[in-house]
Amino acid sequence: MRLVYLQNTDKAYVAKAEIFIKVFGVGLGRKTKVFIREDSDKKWREEKTNKIASRKESAFLDKWLKDHQKFVEHY
Repeated sequence: MRLVYLQNTDKAYVAKAEIFIKVFGVGLGRKTKVFIREDSDKKWREEKTNKIASRKESAFLDKWLKDHQKFVEHY
């Protein structure tokens, strides 16, 4: 999973990530997902399906938010 962008809107954080699909170490492709974390909910959700992100995805997103939060909120 790779971060494409992270932004802060009025009431939520929005993160766009690329997810790489591999089988036996061979890359088959990638897909892009957009996740939203509202200030009131504190859980990451997929934008299209409104499903809660998996534990692994949430861990990546929380780490990215922690690392980039001061830059995102400054601008």
